[in-house]
Order: sequence, then C-alpha cells, then structure tokens
Amino acid sequence: MPQPNANAVQVRVDALPACYQALVEALTLAEFSAAEMQDIFARYVLAECLQCGVQFTGEDLGRIALTSPGDPSEDPRFTRLRQGYCARGDCDAYYYRLILNEHPKVDWQKLAAGLSQTAAPPPPALAPPRPATGLGFWLADQRTRRVLAGVAILLLLLLIRHFVTGGSLAFLHKTPKYTVDPASVTDAPR
Repeated sequence: MPQPNANAVQVRVDALPACYQALVEALTLAEFSAAEMQDIFARYVLAECLQCGVQFTGEDLGRIALTSPGDPSEDPRFTRLRQGYCARGDCDAYYYRLILNEHPKVDWQKLAAGLSQTAAPPPPALAPPRPATGLGFWLADQRTRRVLAGVAILLLLLLIRHFVTGGSLAFLHKTPKYTVDPASVTDAPR
C-alpha cells in the first residue's frame, strides 16, 4: 500500500527492469546489506499500473529484471511486463508508477532524481524508411496489390476459357494427326 508521503516516479513499462537495476546500484552505493535491500524491496518499493491499478512489489520487479526471458516456469504477467505491456492482459497501459514508500534509512528524493533519467529511456533510433524501387514500389500499396491480383485472376480465367472453347496457343499447339498430300489436290474448279 502506498503511504501518504511516498515518492512516486512515472515509468514506462519496458523501463521497469532498468529502474530495478538503478535502485539496486544506488542502495549498494549507500552500503545497505543484502538482507536490508531485500526488506526494502519487499516492503517499501511498489510498482502500480496507472490505468488498471495492478501492483507489484519490489521483489517482483527483481524477478522481472533477473530471470531469463525464455524461462518456461515464469509467470505470464512478468513476460508481458518484460515485453513492454501491462501485466494485466486486457489493459493497454504503457506506464507504471514506481512508488517508493518512506524508509527511515533511505533518502528516496536522491534516488528518485536518478530514477527519472532511467525511467524514460530515449526512444530507439529507427532507420529512415527506404523508398521502394522496381516491383517493390508497385507492391508497397495495398490497393495496387489488389488490382494486380484481380488482373492476374482475370487473365487466368480468360486463358481457361480459351482452352475450353477449343482454342490453342502457338507454343502449346499439337501437330495434326491427319495430313493431306498436296499432290492429290487439284487447282481446277469442278
């Protein structure tokens, strides 16, 4: 439960593991023992979804940050958080509130200042889109693909109709079975 005078930092869901690592580093620099850090994460650190309100303890954040992504025994909620989505399947929020409840030995003000830089990582640089050339130019637009598919189907149907009505193509032409001897044909009318 968040306390009334707790510090809160808004964090993107995909930055939760980095925030956990930053908190661990800051608490290690402040010379807390492993047992004290475990108690701090269990009782004084909380992550809460801004939209649906689902909450995780600092220990859960540690599980998210330290477990391998392909672990089959992993909680599906942690998998969703690691992928950058809210833990609740029907929630589409991308931000959590990291709540740092008051602790007698920890100065959360200093730690929250460091977390604000970790909480909002810069967006990944995207490569500029390359203009499509050649056939890729024509296939880039969905309407063009549909028109080309329609033309291909029409040509196929016309080709089938041509064969069904007895037509033939030059490269598929069969040689005739019966031939007439040209010497037996006279030019004189009867």
